[in-house]
Amino acid sequence: MGDVLVGRGRCSAAQVGDGLYGWRLKALNGRVVGVSVPCYRTEEAALTACQALCLEGAVAIAEHARIAHVHQGVGWVWTVSLTAGRPLARSPRAYERYGTCRKSLGSFVALLEEVAA
Repeated sequence: MGDVLVGRGRCSAAQVGDGLYGWRLKALNGRVVGVSVPCYRTEEAALTACQALCLEGAVAIAEHARIAHVHQGVGWVWTVSLTAGRPLARSPRAYERYGTCRKSLGSFVALLEEVAA
């Protein structure tokens, strides 16, 4: 499993199944604040996609973020779609309360603001 620094966070890549890779963006405390939606053929491609998303900037991310109720089950999730409505990132899990999900999205955006600084 590889990783790269992005601002004050860390992006790591790992196999997610079928030989494909996904990324996870972690804060300094090790908490995962966002994960990839698409899968990538290589670990390097996953890390490159994470870095590219981080370089989009917090404002662009916040403008394209959406919080929605989970279709099956209980909870709320956030997603970010920048290109043609295709989701690129999502919350690491579903949250029981809308406010907690919104705070999770805020943590993701705040980490990206640090990348730009």
